[in-house]
Amino acid sequence: MKKHLLRLSMIAALAASASFAETYYFNVPFNFVVENRAVTAGQYVLDSSAVSGALLLRSDDQKPILTVAGASMTSENGGQTGRLVFHRYGNRYFLEQVWTRGGAGHLLRQSAEERELVAQGESPASKNIALR
Repeated sequence: MKKHLLRLSMIAALAASASFAETYYFNVPFNFVVENRAVTAGQYVLDSSAVSGALLLRSDDQKPILTVAGASMTSENGGQTGRLVFHRYGNRYFLEQVWTRGGAGHLLRQSAEERELVAQGESPASKNIALR
């Protein structure tokens, strides 16, 4: 009986939290790097999952590119829309943060290439792209 109640409560929790998962669409007009993966310019889909806290980046044709699980952050401002924050060094772009509606954010790991640029004293500029 206890196992049955535990299973039911787990299923209910998963179903409730799955309703908070959101899908975002965006266009990136430049090639960029996410963690250590190079990604070409184009249309993308981002799925957030309240269950695992992970983000799934997919191409517009639904092919998975990668799953990222950065450190969670919150914004004091909240936020009506989501956005991506890129670091730009010359013509190289690195995805640094993902912000979803309501002010929940993910700080992504720096790639080895970006860490090397920082070690060389390079200073990044920021570029934001809105999520739909």
